[in-house]
Order: sequence, then structure tokens, then C-alpha cells
Amino acid sequence: MEDKDYIAVVQCHIVKQRCSGYLCEQAFNERTGGFEDYPRDKEYRTLHMTYGGCCGRALHRKLGNLVSKIKKYENIDKDRIVVQLSSCITKDYYHGPPCPHLDYLKTLIGKLGLDFREGTSISKKSEKLRQEGVYKS
Repeated sequence: MEDKDYIAVVQCHIVKQRCSGYLCEQAFNERTGGFEDYPRDKEYRTLHMTYGGCCGRALHRKLGNLVSKIKKYENIDKDRIVVQLSSCITKDYYHGPPCPHLDYLKTLIGKLGLDFREGTSISKKSEKLRQEGVYKS
């Protein structure tokens, strides 16, 4: 992750209606869960957004806008950006099952030529339930 400068954290639009995103932000700051591979001594810029609701098609427009604006105003190329799909999208979690549009979201990100990673905050309770077979992913 040394070659990245900017992280776009994408959260589920439905979950975001009641979730502050605090645990995702905490995981980033502590470099735990989905952020454990990010060096602690490197500063990253972060942007949190939703994918705009089901089916997620707005994600392409939102990320396209980010790529365009960050290039225009800060001369940051898209290869310096990574999209971090939050755990509420990628995992069976207390919020609900993984997003049924996950593969579509990955396709949209890929069409923009952006790298992505899966998962943000990883709850100990949810991990235990995964190990017990209650949660599948």
C-alpha cells in the first residue's frame, strides 16, 4: 500500500443510514482489520462515501468524479487511489449479509481502472460467528 496516497472508503448506502462509520474510521486509524496492510508511518487522505443505493450504479459516477477532480486539482493519478469496500458490503455481518451487488460494484471499480480491497472493521464477535459457521463470509 506504499504506492497509494488516497483511500476511498465505500460503505453500504442502506447501512450508512444508521451507521456513523466510526468503526471503519477507527480500524483505519489503528491499522486493524481491512487496513492492517497500510503502513502506520504513512499519511493517507481518506474519503468516505456510499455507493448511492442499490444496485450501486452511482458508484461509477462518484468514483469517476473523484478521479477527475483529484487529477485536476491535485495532480494525483488514479493509480495512487485505492477503493476500500467496507465490511458491511463484503461480509456477512450484524448489519446483514454481503451486498448482493458486490460483483457488480467490483466491475464498476474495475472499469475505472482503480484498485480495490475488501473489508474495513472486523468485529471480534462477527469473526467468532464466522468460525462457528453462523456467518458465511
